[in-house]
Amino acid sequence: MKLDVISRNQETIELWSAIFSEVGPIQFSSAPPVWLDIDAVVMSGKWAFDRYGGKPNRESAQVLQNDRGDGLPRRVIVPPYRPVVIRDGEARIREDYENVSPTYFAFLESLLAASREFGEPSRIAFYLPMLGMDQPSDESTPRSAARAIKVWLTKYGGSLS
Repeated sequence: MKLDVISRNQETIELWSAIFSEVGPIQFSSAPPVWLDIDAVVMSGKWAFDRYGGKPNRESAQVLQNDRGDGLPRRVIVPPYRPVVIRDGEARIREDYENVSPTYFAFLESLLAASREFGEPSRIAFYLPMLGMDQPSDESTPRSAARAIKVWLTKYGGSLS
């Protein structure tokens, strides 16, 4: 699978590419997804649900069909939120996910969904502005994403090309 990380912010691209340097061959770009030859784009449900359907899911990533002809790929991957339980009338992160980074969970589940749905070879783009991850001063987010990719490669048999 080929992975692209997209940001319009050059500082964000530099940070992510430095942190991802040990992960494997990943492309970094400031070009919008409509300019790239990709099979799917990963974006938050905040941006995807109104345009492509679907609804929030806390367990696994969703693959939505894009039939709008809007220039984005025909498939949109929406990462899940972390699983919750309802206690005392309030939704709380499930105990087994309290120490799991939302970014780690989003990246890993998106990669697993892409592997199930598309297999090899495919090209997936993580669109940082539409994932709420486009902050050049935030090192924890790309570190969590890199850790998720490493787990996908080692534990789940993913491959990068």
